[in-house]
Amino acid sequence: MDDTEKTEYNADIFEIEPFSVSFELPDGWSVGEYDPQAETYLYSGVWSRAGIYNADEQCIGAIGYNTFVWDETAEEEPMAIYNQVALGNDYQFNVKNTYTVVADSSTGETALVDVYHSPVLDEASAEEKINLGILSYNREKEVYIALELDSASVSKDEATSIATSIVFN
Repeated sequence: MDDTEKTEYNADIFEIEPFSVSFELPDGWSVGEYDPQAETYLYSGVWSRAGIYNADEQCIGAIGYNTFVWDETAEEEPMAIYNQVALGNDYQFNVKNTYTVVADSSTGETALVDVYHSPVLDEASAEEKINLGILSYNREKEVYIALELDSASVSKDEATSIATSIVFN
């Protein structure tokens, strides 16, 4: 786990029981160091970000994690689990309107969502942008991962394939 973003205010997020996540990427894709100069991916609400690169070595997404406190009502309301990435006006994982479960297990679930970027964030085009998002939580570890993928570079089928392969170890 990379703790370069650790501060006195968020130290508890970095002091959790270690966990790992595995998932399958399309042929030639890889996970590498997060490049904040590429596109804006996961700029808010997650830690230990890593970049997702396509076969041409272009950054087309990112992955990170955060913690949550499990209670029985959380499963009924995804906002309770993913509030760090789901709340916001200029940038948000839209769990309220686009949360679609693609994998369910005894320890959690994985869903596809839209990721909204407002025109304020995307000044070059002055248009809102909707990227593909993947959210997956594990109630035993009380942790979730979030992936944001560039909708201009990644198909919904590719995102679904990645989402259905996620396993918390």
